[in-house]
Amino acid sequence: MIIQKKNIIKKEIVKKINKIVSSGLFPWALCEESYQKTKHLGTPFEKKLNDKYKSTDTFQLVHVLYKKNVSKKSVYYSYFYELFEEIVNKLIKRDVELLRMKINLLFNKKEKTVNNFHLDDKYDRTFKTIIYYINNSDGDTVIYDNKKLIRIKPEAGKVLLFDGDLYHASSSPVKTKLRKVVNINFRYV
Repeated sequence: MIIQKKNIIKKEIVKKINKIVSSGLFPWALCEESYQKTKHLGTPFEKKLNDKYKSTDTFQLVHVLYKKNVSKKSVYYSYFYELFEEIVNKLIKRDVELLRMKINLLFNKKEKTVNNFHLDDKYDRTFKTIIYYINNSDGDTVIYDNKKLIRIKPEAGKVLLFDGDLYHASSSPVKTKLRKVVNINFRYV
């Protein structure tokens, strides 16, 4: 299942989220998405995908808002939980359990590349993934489904929902400076 929806988030929430993550005071952490360093953790299928599509390692900035079983939440959690509730109420319309919510920021690269294909959780595939696009960008999300690649263009305010057992990858922007997304994992209850 892959669902894309535009214009379901209130404009004031869209603006607020972008303003928060665009502030010079917003705390980011550096994360190296390095398949080369962790390839022993990946599945043989993941390695095959990354080799076939010549995926690349990349650096990104992240801000973890919430992770289940971790007591400390980000001070920004409530703003982003409001976004999550809006998505649940307008798109999912079921009771859910939040598992993880984080923000990813990718930088411009000189040439188009697909970053590493992965599953957000290799051990539990019963969850769903939401990607909320904070800004317009040419850094597509690429999902491998039924032996083909599906590309989703980031557009500010767009919501992408898909099954957690689908391999997916980000791609760094070439024309735009940044790619900003909120990545959410949840489960139906």
